[in-house]
Amino acid sequence: IRSMTSRYFGSCVRRLLSTNALKEQRFVVGNKIAEPLSAIDLIHEEPITVVDGSSVATGGGSTSHPVNFLNLDQDKVVMCPYSGEFYIRSSSVQALLNRGAIYEKDGQYFKTKSVTDEE
Repeated sequence: IRSMTSRYFGSCVRRLLSTNALKEQRFVVGNKIAEPLSAIDLIHEEPITVVDGSSVATGGGSTSHPVNFLNLDQDKVVMCPYSGEFYIRSSSVQALLNRGAIYEKDGQYFKTKSVTDEE
């Protein structure tokens, strides 16, 4: 019994240490289920809020995070560190569109995946 247990355990360890072991399906009944979107993909589906002023206050009340003031002086997309919402200043919209940092879809603005906030 001991040799059977160690042989089984050794084969399991070798399987887990192989490169694709954790990505393989073990019990396939039908077609492979499509993987759901990851968090980084879902972030870019969040519309950007356009603000007239040079700062915005987020949070407080029933949002379960403290009031946070975000500075919108620079021409870049700013994200609230608590809620993950995006904000831009209204005078920065054209510059961000020209740079390719944001795009417009159905009257709303969205962040481009390939451009980071630091650019």
